[in-house]
Amino acid sequence: MAYRPVLCAGGCVIDRVGETADAKERLYTSNIGSMRASLGGVARNVAENLARLGIDVGLVSLVGDDLEGRRVVEESSRAGIDMSAVTLDAGATTASYTAIFSGEGELVIGLADMAIFDRIEPQTIAARIAAFPATGFVFADANLPPAVLQAVAQAKGPRPLACVPVSVQKLAKLVPILAAIDILFLNLYEARALLGSAEEAEALAARLAAGPVPRGLLTLGPRGALAWDGGQVSAIAALPSRPTNVNGAGDAMAGATLARLAAGDTFLAAARCAMAAAALTVESPQTVRADLSMQSVLARYNHSQPTETIAP
Repeated sequence: MAYRPVLCAGGCVIDRVGETADAKERLYTSNIGSMRASLGGVARNVAENLARLGIDVGLVSLVGDDLEGRRVVEESSRAGIDMSAVTLDAGATTASYTAIFSGEGELVIGLADMAIFDRIEPQTIAARIAAFPATGFVFADANLPPAVLQAVAQAKGPRPLACVPVSVQKLAKLVPILAAIDILFLNLYEARALLGSAEEAEALAARLAAGPVPRGLLTLGPRGALAWDGGQVSAIAALPSRPTNVNGAGDAMAGATLARLAAGDTFLAAARCAMAAAALTVESPQTVRADLSMQSVLARYNHSQPTETIAP
């Protein structure tokens, strides 16, 4: 079966996570602990999920011409992402996010160095989208500067555009292009910030359904999600899982939803199936599960839905 391709644009990041050896961190001095690094960035993670699900996917981003930037390109390429539009910039440092946790698992401090994304030029992404098949999907995250997001919105043409805010702080960059977004993925905090309301999820979803974005997914963690399409809101239950790392759940859901749309599913069917990708992902210590596949996602989904089966 030929799936529609996807072009992702946005964050390409090195994630570092440190943990102190003692239960209580000691400020203003050295702490004994451990540090690990992995590939990250919402757009890059979504692209890797898509690649592992068998979708022809490319990434447009910027990394530094340094050891970390070359690592991102090499490992992402091995995962199946077309990285030909990811530029190595000798004048910048690869984006990174560093989080330090106490021995009790509490976040002590997080540091995001994303300055490199301000160097992305709107015409670069516009040209890449213009050369992309008109039958494909475009995905963008709000790590991109406002001018670049405007270029994405203008260049997408007939291609459906899906977006993720990344954070409440970066959400504001999507507001000027909401009318151009076809699919929006966001969590409860981002929905409340977007609508300026502390309402419960169901009321927020109803307002989102009446807004400019025709379809989307309001994710609610272990409660599942609320999907809207054509003005109608549907509740989607989370599938049973044994979580070990919940960090990649949202990226897996976005990637799997786009993958099933690329396979021809309706939006609601795609979003329901994406819950299986999220369940599989949170059971892995990796942010993007290395053995994720369309077969494993469909097997988990079909096992949990005895009255309904989705074929590859």
